[in-house]
Amino acid sequence: MSIARTLVGVLILLLLAARTADAQAPQRVVTVNLCLDQIAMRLAAPGQLVGVSYLSRDPGISVLADRAASIPTVRATVESILALRPDLVVFDRDSHATLKRLLRGAGIRLIEVPWGASIDDAEGIIERMAVAMGREEIGRNLIADMREQKRRLAWTGAPVGAAITLQANRGTAGKGSLMDELLRVAGFRNLAAELGIPAYGRIALEEVLVNQPGLLVLDGATNANPARATEFVDHHALLALAGKTRLLSLPMKYAICAGPENIEAIRLLAEARR
Repeated sequence: MSIARTLVGVLILLLLAARTADAQAPQRVVTVNLCLDQIAMRLAAPGQLVGVSYLSRDPGISVLADRAASIPTVRATVESILALRPDLVVFDRDSHATLKRLLRGAGIRLIEVPWGASIDDAEGIIERMAVAMGREEIGRNLIADMREQKRRLAWTGAPVGAAITLQANRGTAGKGSLMDELLRVAGFRNLAAELGIPAYGRIALEEVLVNQPGLLVLDGATNANPARATEFVDHHALLALAGKTRLLSLPMKYAICAGPENIEAIRLLAEARR
């Protein structure tokens, strides 16, 4: 009988603890940063996320634009945020100092997370946001799924060759960038990093031609709306690489933010390796 009573007591305590946690979980969460929007949309309970940045509805840069369409959008202003009556606002740590001060003055709870520049960073951000939103188990499952998919796709041998990304205005991703990590995980050397280009820099097309990378990664939507910034796609220098360099169309929305969407970028890069 004493054992049965003990078990009943334990069950009651667990039930009370669960109810207390639910009561403490924020009911109205707002995010004002595209990368945080996308994490919050994956973590939130139905109806819990009441505001995301307007950028989250742009299918060119947001991987969850369809999901964001049903959530009110918010600008990074006091009036816009307070209108949604949030009990938690999630911010990038290094921005909007004045806005944060005003919201704290209004009694709004805030959490600040660092910018994610790697998959490991993304895991830390997911974990912190999940705790703040009362969604720890969902966060753990999301991280576990990311790790497993990365493990399956990661190249464990020596790099198969050099690769480089080209974006608008001849931008490229160099050493320390998220794309640098994704290229390495997929089995490529990052030519931009080897040339000493920082995380976000520029490269002349002629230099790409001289170094003849094995893989040239272009934004999948680069020439959807042609402009001078994207005219490099049809540049004669790139045509000269035909037959020597493989071209990969990879929508950069999979590599703008550190998060679960990076797995799709790795998958596309891994397919290009074959």
